[in-house]
Amino acid sequence: MIFRLFFMSSIFIVALFGISLKSIFGYTFDANKQYNLAEAKKIYFKNKCNVCHGDNGEKSTSRYRALKDMSAEDIKTVLMGYTLDNASTMTSQMALYAKNLSHDDMDNIIAYIKGDNFALDLQVKDLIEKEPSQKTKHNIFLK
Repeated sequence: MIFRLFFMSSIFIVALFGISLKSIFGYTFDANKQYNLAEAKKIYFKNKCNVCHGDNGEKSTSRYRALKDMSAEDIKTVLMGYTLDNASTMTSQMALYAKNLSHDDMDNIIAYIKGDNFALDLQVKDLIEKEPSQKTKHNIFLK
């Protein structure tokens, strides 16, 4: 019952305000924001991200793949998870670093790893609808 009410209210909000469901259920980034990569690099190194993840996010750890190979949304989700989960504070050194990051710091770190146009690239990717692969010789597509 609660899930149904939540779902219906989400549809109402989307219809009323034109809000993307992705922005409700996931992290979105401002495609109009210009990131200063020199400043983003300073934040990355100031917070010692390079010690475990490498100078450009190329190192993988025992538990996670390299930051370069992760999507911007995945990086933000992991960072937010460390800041919100009180249990991980005691067991993870990463949580100690993540708790000191603001949302802007996180976005700047992502911009440093993914490039300054990462948010615009994500927006373009969302707008392009991929055509399903052809399944028959008569150009009939199957779901």
